Amino acid sequence: MSDLLEHLAGTRWRQVDVVESTGSTNADLAAAAATGDIDGRVLIARHQTAGRGRHDRVWTTGPTGALTFSVGIGVGGATAAMGWLSLLAGVAVADALARTTKFDVTLGVKWPNDVLIAERKVAGILSEYIAGPNGGQAVIGMGINTSMTADRLPVPEATSVLVESGRMVDDDELVVEILRDLDVELALWPTRLDELLAEYRSKCVTLGQRVRLVLPADRELIGTAVDVDRQGRLLVAADGGTTTAIAAGDVTHLRGFSTFEPS
Repeated sequence: MSDLLEHLAGTRWRQVDVVESTGSTNADLAAAAATGDIDGRVLIARHQTAGRGRHDRVWTTGPTGALTFSVGIGVGGATAAMGWLSLLAGVAVADALARTTKFDVTLGVKWPNDVLIAERKVAGILSEYIAGPNGGQAVIGMGINTSMTADRLPVPEATSVLVESGRMVDDDELVVEILRDLDVELALWPTRLDELLAEYRSKCVTLGQRVRLVLPADRELIGTAVDVDRQGRLLVAADGGTTTAIAAGDVTHLRGFSTFEPS
């Protein structure tokens, strides 16, 4: 990836580092943010040994077969819009995958932080806020199952680009496409949330679904996902008729699958 920055000319990305192995690219950038400026930095790992998902869950990858990387951005005073970072990153990943792989199957984003191929997870995203001497910063980590074979997938609900398409994807090409798309999405954040919201709604396969949410303190909510608001929260109409705005929670789709056309 020696020429990766050349392919990212004109974007916000000013530094790209590639390591063969690390515990967690998110943790590495978060540590750097505690003492310096990580805005525009990208860290790519060929292998993550201690990757993390939401709620400190383990994100498992083998030594090959997955594209794992994190980016740093300055957020200034936009902490109220932090919930959007995982959502817009999901849109960027889905669009880049659709364009580079030319899938014949449905791609979509599941609220809040997964990219699905026909209800199977191909990518996960984790956004974190870090306070530091240079003001508020955020790290967005992304993990995409690229060339994993079916027998190496970590859970039955997972899939990979190779499994779904029968084709290998070039990780270098894919990361460039994702970073370009993410740069476009971030240019709209946080001042043009209505545009982000319209795009996200068109690609969110959770909307219209009957869902089960596991909320903090092990509370459970079952209902229909009816919308996403300007704060990036999922609006769920419970069976009793009350609509609740959910900022964080684990979502299970209980039936069906909606579609979108890749851009």
